[in-house]
Amino acid sequence: MKSKSIPAQIKDVFGFKVPTSDYYLHRGHTWAVIEDNGQVRVGLDDFSQKLMGPADGLKLPEVGKVYYQDHICMSLLREGSKASVEAPVDGHVAEINPQVQQRPGLIHEDPYGAGWLFKVQPINLQRNLENLFYGEPNAIWIDQEAHRLIYIMDTTVGATLPSGGTVIDDVIGHYPNLGWRRMVKEFLLTNVTKNWQKR
Repeated sequence: MKSKSIPAQIKDVFGFKVPTSDYYLHRGHTWAVIEDNGQVRVGLDDFSQKLMGPADGLKLPEVGKVYYQDHICMSLLREGSKASVEAPVDGHVAEINPQVQQRPGLIHEDPYGAGWLFKVQPINLQRNLENLFYGEPNAIWIDQEAHRLIYIMDTTVGATLPSGGTVIDDVIGHYPNLGWRRMVKEFLLTNVTKNWQKR
């Protein structure tokens, strides 16, 4: 599969940019793209960025470390709060994006391009890919996530979308009563369990 910095096909779902080619999406809102050399480039999707807003710091994984699908691999920091993020695939961290280390806001500005996070040498890729969304199912899943978010916003803070409307950027910044920890748990850490097992 060809490596691309911008997905060939992008759909708009309630204002969220959703790739429907090249990019595999993980339920914790990370993505994975297979590079020409077999490595996997990892980043955060547009949904996570519009939900959590721009990070002011990052804790990225160390080169050489092994992470497993659905296990916490890194964290975003914003105004003293931390959002842990799950790995989309198993693998050894091969490279970190130095640009996002220097300017974490780049993830928010260009989540599918220059805002990529790190690359891994995968170790269980085919099995991992079976657990990810790809193609048109990406848009169907983000549509479901958007409806879930809209319901939470409506029932928690009384925020509703106009007919055909889009979700505003930086949801948590505009509606802090939604709760940072709650949003992280609801949308970014959906697969975390108390008894992790290495595979």
